[in-house]
Amino acid sequence: MVFHLRRYALHAIIGLLAALSIFSPGAVTAAMQAAAGWFLLHFDWLTLGVSSLAVIACFVAAIGPWGSMRLGTEGSKPEFSTLSWMSMLFAAGMGAGLVFWGAAEPLIFTVSPPPGTALPETEAAISQAYALTMFHWAFQAWAIYTVAALAVGYMAFRLGKPPLPSVVFGFLPRWAKILIDMVALMAVIFGVIASIGQGGLQLGAGVEIISGVEGIDGPVLQSVLILILGGVFLLSAWGGLKRGIEPLSGFNMILVLVLAIFVFVAGPTRELIGTMGEMAAAYVGEIVPLSFTLRPEGAARDWTRDWSLTYFLWWIAWTPFVSVFIARVSRGRTIRQFVLGAMLVPCIVTLLWFAIMGGTAISLQLEQGVDLGVSDFSTAAMATYMMLEQLPLTLITQIVAFTLVFIFLVTSADSGAYVMAMFSSRTDLSPPRWERIFWGVVLIALTIGALLSAQGQMATRAFAVVGSIPLCFLLAAQTIAAGNTIWRDWRARSE
Repeated sequence: MVFHLRRYALHAIIGLLAALSIFSPGAVTAAMQAAAGWFLLHFDWLTLGVSSLAVIACFVAAIGPWGSMRLGTEGSKPEFSTLSWMSMLFAAGMGAGLVFWGAAEPLIFTVSPPPGTALPETEAAISQAYALTMFHWAFQAWAIYTVAALAVGYMAFRLGKPPLPSVVFGFLPRWAKILIDMVALMAVIFGVIASIGQGGLQLGAGVEIISGVEGIDGPVLQSVLILILGGVFLLSAWGGLKRGIEPLSGFNMILVLVLAIFVFVAGPTRELIGTMGEMAAAYVGEIVPLSFTLRPEGAARDWTRDWSLTYFLWWIAWTPFVSVFIARVSRGRTIRQFVLGAMLVPCIVTLLWFAIMGGTAISLQLEQGVDLGVSDFSTAAMATYMMLEQLPLTLITQIVAFTLVFIFLVTSADSGAYVMAMFSSRTDLSPPRWERIFWGVVLIALTIGALLSAQGQMATRAFAVVGSIPLCFLLAAQTIAAGNTIWRDWRARSE
């Protein structure tokens, strides 16, 4: 009885926060931005260290002899086909973000490189832009997800425990485990809000560009679009994994493939083939120094905090949600299959996507003299639409891009609400529909509050950073605890 009172008290508290964000968005946003700035200033070293530790841990898990052990009992089989599995990984992990930043990020880093590095719009700036983009979206990002999912999935499905963030810490008292799960639930809320809010910016930009009505984009339109998205999400949440998230993820992966092939063929095809190799080479050449060094204090260090470390904290904020969801859909796979599938395949797709979209945007602006109007975060939302405007079938491809963002946001909100309901119920792999819908409404309300604030764009990022603060420590502890358990189980099986 006491637990249920606490559980529903949490629902009430977070519901109150959602209402406050609607009626007083400025106060909530100011508090979030202050906390985010403080953590980035004092714990930038921890953020970089945790992300690099995750990469090392994943490679050790994949190449070690324990790789044949399963996320589940011996002989268990995967629930989803490999293609469906990878589609859900990608859609839950960062689908909408890739559409948002695909054309924008390489171009922004080319025309506005980090302080004290390459000159703008030079070959050195382009190479650095490719390396930084992949640094933000490839191994570090997916390793953060994968190591957390491995910890949760192994303990939950092999040892028969609930798939919660606290499952790794079986030695803790029950109240401590409940606290960990509730902190993780709050982090999921903040992390998903950031991504839905960012997607709302791109949806708003899409409506303005596609409709041709200047000045229509703004917080009100973005909020209306988020409300519409919320309605579609509720239908998806009602259907669950099999009838909601899985078919939507599969459909969106088809759209991603179609759009990428179109841009590759309609854009500078020969140049893009070279771009893929250049991006891979630049990333491989820079990943070690980028992973283990921070720039000196000053403008360069501030840039790293605002971009690289904010990205990593964003991914960390998503770990409770993405890790539990990935673990849920990966049951029955071996550790090696899981790690390689969850890291290498998304990284390859990420490279191809950024090479095609970013390479085309850079070619249009630097070689063909087309000003796409993209120079920083505030103009990033329109980059993909402006790039597609220079290619054939403009209206059709812009609508496809808009649809991609919309459906990716639906699956992100649906997956997030699904996992949040698992956390709040604490034991159920198939949480009640009403609980999934409750958390979905909370996500939509808080996102609208962030968008309605005076600094909507920066507010969404601040939510993600704040959500990640306790999770940096939790992720490091999960990695160590799960690694120790897997090692002991492998030794026992080998004897």
